[in-house]
Amino acid sequence: MKISNKITRLTDEIKNDKTHGASQLARQAMAVLKVAAEHSQADSVEHFLEELKGVGEGLMTARPAMAPIFNIVNRYLGALSPVSPDQGVGYLKGLAVSKADELARVSLQAIAEITSCGLGLIAEGDKIMTHSYSSTVMAVLEEAPAEGKHIEVIATRSGAGGTGQRIAQELGRQGMKVTFIDDTAAGLYVSSANKVMVGADRVCADGTIVNGVGTYPLALAAQKAAVPFYVLCETLKFDHRMRSDEVDLEEKGPSEVIGRTKLPPPVSVKNPYFDLTPLELVTGIVTENGLLAPEGVTGYIKRLLSA
Repeated sequence: MKISNKITRLTDEIKNDKTHGASQLARQAMAVLKVAAEHSQADSVEHFLEELKGVGEGLMTARPAMAPIFNIVNRYLGALSPVSPDQGVGYLKGLAVSKADELARVSLQAIAEITSCGLGLIAEGDKIMTHSYSSTVMAVLEEAPAEGKHIEVIATRSGAGGTGQRIAQELGRQGMKVTFIDDTAAGLYVSSANKVMVGADRVCADGTIVNGVGTYPLALAAQKAAVPFYVLCETLKFDHRMRSDEVDLEEKGPSEVIGRTKLPPPVSVKNPYFDLTPLELVTGIVTENGLLAPEGVTGYIKRLLSA
């Protein structure tokens, strides 16, 4: 079934987005499916479900490294599939719109729970280092002053895409003291931090963390400096389907790396957007269900699968 130009454009916005975190893009995927449901011209339950499945498949493949998009779309389609043709397409359209809103709300509530738990890890006067834009981490950092915790932040440039600049801009506008550094200086500055907090785009079946490229070397530097390294992410990002060696790390164009520079033909330019951080470098993972120790991650994933 043909996907409308509007839905294709909205899906492409998610595919090409270089600034927002995985949780935000998952909720944006729900907004796309809500628009698709509201504007559908399908005249039967079968055709309506087929149309939404096509839109959902496009969204799930738009950002292959981001597990929450796959998971939230999969949950959405799964919630609609039991509807009987006898209930009518009008009923299903209403359900499709309300379910998109519901799943987005559940995600936002998860972020609120993580924020509360994450704030419990921060002490007055802490200096927090972060890497790669995460709306979840940002929620914690922005809330800290309101809780009476005056903190400083070290934000890295965060790869060729430079999403860390957005962190510095947003926190700086709020009056927070921020030090903005290039990724290459992370090892130099991490020892001055009290802890590192990053988000995640996926927690693989083997527990490996997929996040913005540069997370792995920062985790190595944090371990060497004995600085606690926390990952903040909702359970929507836990993925029982894929091990770390199966993940598409989404390589982008070389222009972000070399600009307009012309290199000789034998030179290849690589621009991966994500890397892999093993659990042994992680102090804990903060979810909406609380702080999860590294040794409990794979069991946690199995429990999610059976729930």
